[in-house]
Amino acid sequence: MKGHVKSWFRSRSTIFWTIAFPVLLILLFGSIFGGGSSKFDLYVQNQDLNVSVSPPAPTQLSQAYVKALGDTGAFNVLTVSADVSDPLSFVRNDARLHNRGQRLLVVPSGFNSTLSIGQPVNVTLFMDQTDQASASLAGIVSAVTSAFAGQGPPILNVQQISIVTQRIRYIDFFIPGVIGMTLLTSGVFGAVSTNGRYRELKIIKKLATTPLSKVEWILGMIGYQMFLAAISITVILAVGRFVFNVTATIDIYTIALVAAAALLFPGIGMVLANFVKDADGAEAAANAITFPMMFLAGTFWPRETMPDFLKTAAGYLPLTYVNDGLRDAMIYLDPARALNNTIITLGLALLFVVLGSVLMNWKEE
Repeated sequence: MKGHVKSWFRSRSTIFWTIAFPVLLILLFGSIFGGGSSKFDLYVQNQDLNVSVSPPAPTQLSQAYVKALGDTGAFNVLTVSADVSDPLSFVRNDARLHNRGQRLLVVPSGFNSTLSIGQPVNVTLFMDQTDQASASLAGIVSAVTSAFAGQGPPILNVQQISIVTQRIRYIDFFIPGVIGMTLLTSGVFGAVSTNGRYRELKIIKKLATTPLSKVEWILGMIGYQMFLAAISITVILAVGRFVFNVTATIDIYTIALVAAAALLFPGIGMVLANFVKDADGAEAAANAITFPMMFLAGTFWPRETMPDFLKTAAGYLPLTYVNDGLRDAMIYLDPARALNNTIITLGLALLFVVLGSVLMNWKEE
């Protein structure tokens, strides 16, 4: 035991990552689950305008109703201009829509005048029923609407309309995330552990005396990780299909994204291996990188449940594009978004492979 303790104290990187890893996890989960209630993105189009002013402005009651929704603190209210003729298309194509859940509340023309004379009015809530947060969001909107209408007969009602015909369960959402997580962990840990072990055995230094180039070595490692990833993904899809009846679509976008991710994550591992020289420290560093990325990138739950600053941080993580792209291709059948995420993933993969090749100095290994 004394020998192991002395060895641990001699490795500054192992000490650092052994301490940093649990601290990162505490900060991560404390930020996600200890930061208070989450906010839901809610698009609102107020069609009830006062045309007697220039330019036309929302009427008093309709503006007060939208303000009441925002005052709950439960929503990020995103305004859709009344001039937009097809607000649903606007919501689907809005660049701010980072999550798959689509919600649009339409306040109809005549809202102010009809409520003023005590006649019933329906506001329309378009929701993606496959989104995990839809039920909670609909409940909050209904509660705010009832409170705004006051006591007495219900004259202000929420009409809910589903905007997705495909029924997606949580397991359908989860399976692509598991594939992304598998590609991440097998790629990063495989590259880091192999390089750390070969470095300690002086194998990498011996490779410098052979005709093998650094790029060939890296690509060989990546090819091996792709082989392992193919086996893991086949098992995941088989279990999902035969145990949970998950009907995921496997198309060219899925295959391209898996190949890009299988190139990306070993590339990250090769870069990481150049900064942590001993095997124990490398494994601890890989844990410190993969675990936060795994939880922040929407592997297990929609990113919308996280605080805003973590959602922003998740937008810079490679696994985010892999998870989103796999869901776009396999579950949501959105080839345009899948292609966009595949291109980003492939670009990052090439960057890390080249960077890993540049940083590796075999003669000093």
